[in-house]
Amino acid sequence: MDTKLIDDAREFLKHGCPTGDRETRRRLDAYEGDLDAVIREVKPKPLPHPPMGWQVNQPFKKPELAAKHPGELLTYYAPPDYSPDRSLGLVLFMHGGGHSIPRNTSSILYEKCGIHDLFEASGRVVCFPCAPFSRNSFAGWNQACVDEYLADVIEEMEYHFAIDPHDMILGGHSMGGLGAYHLAQRLSDRFASVLASAGAWDFAYWPSAIGTTVWLVQGINDAWLYRRRHGTDIEFARLARKRLLESGVDLVYREHAGCHHPKDMRPFLHEWLQWSRGRRRDPFHPIVVAATPRGCTPWQDMFRHPIPLAAAQNHVDFHEIPPAPHARWITIDDTTDDAIMFDMTEMTPHTIRDEFEEDWNAYELRLRRKHIPGAVVQAVRRADGVIEITPVNVKKLTVWLHGAMTDLKNVKIVIKGTVRHDGPVKPSLATLLESYLRRRDWGLLYPVKLTFDSEESWFEGDQLRLTVKR
Repeated sequence: MDTKLIDDAREFLKHGCPTGDRETRRRLDAYEGDLDAVIREVKPKPLPHPPMGWQVNQPFKKPELAAKHPGELLTYYAPPDYSPDRSLGLVLFMHGGGHSIPRNTSSILYEKCGIHDLFEASGRVVCFPCAPFSRNSFAGWNQACVDEYLADVIEEMEYHFAIDPHDMILGGHSMGGLGAYHLAQRLSDRFASVLASAGAWDFAYWPSAIGTTVWLVQGINDAWLYRRRHGTDIEFARLARKRLLESGVDLVYREHAGCHHPKDMRPFLHEWLQWSRGRRRDPFHPIVVAATPRGCTPWQDMFRHPIPLAAAQNHVDFHEIPPAPHARWITIDDTTDDAIMFDMTEMTPHTIRDEFEEDWNAYELRLRRKHIPGAVVQAVRRADGVIEITPVNVKKLTVWLHGAMTDLKNVKIVIKGTVRHDGPVKPSLATLLESYLRRRDWGLLYPVKLTFDSEESWFEGDQLRLTVKR
């Protein structure tokens, strides 16, 4: 293969810019050979002799990631039959804890929670990362930096091991369960399944989880009078179950008789790990719901909040939910200032006095609807290959295509009833590399992109014909 082409491709990826310099992009666009062969050449190769078994509280070792994350630690495991010439799946599991957690918390799931044997039997490479440090948030896995941080964790695992990008699952317990509710919405395109155990949530746009299988595991006695407050009450899981099913998300729901400790969920953690063997992420899933922003807030520490405790539990700021423009083969490039409707949980104020039986028993978790500035694109790939797109509050969007999705010689895209493209498209190596840079995911690769600007047919009129000041 042309070494100049490979050098161009590597430089394009290293540059970190979707466009690169014009001359490099021109040469990459002109290439008409085997695109998959180029990817095999530029994709980093794992170490020939990686560490086996459990590696506890290890720093990042890929040089650029070690410089980016000094002091951050990972605990990971490779099964004894691992071989670099055979890709394995990856399971990431997020620990609990709260605010101001130490950086060696990555080992807690291995050393203290009594569940690491189940991960050993999963048949995958296992990684327990440590949540990025925060003094203010007790939902460390909901911070704005977590999307990129987990991409770095995956890249670190790919540095050591041969990882199948379509065979990755994500789970979390307690604070990690909060993170799983959050990331099931934001990273549904990266994982074949997401498990949330003993968690809670505040804001949600549940349709954005379509394409992955969500598991909810919760103890009936997670909240217990005189023992544990309602902060991760089972009602969070029951309400999420209702809304996920109504949104068309593939769901498995399990309640157990235990409390909050990870050991209480062991049977269902084992079930999830074994059920998910052989399950694969579909990068070409026929339904994509891209919403921005989406996910939960990085809740502030209610025990240090300047307003009373009960108000703090209901005082969440949607401005803290970061943008999320990408979802599988859709990108939201530009939006209006209008709003979309989110689900929102609201606790009764009785949680301020959970130590009093009358107030504890009066607890309720209510569903509220909240309009938040944002945009959504629903894209459906029909059985006949036609792609139907419904944008809301979107000025500009991009559709990414692959030959496994549709006949690239005859692509038809309909946006809100108007045909916006009908004809052939040409694959491009530069576009394929650009699609990698969106997510740094070697499985979300698309050699064609079509970008559409809004037109009058996208406009959403005001039903009441009122001018609303925002």
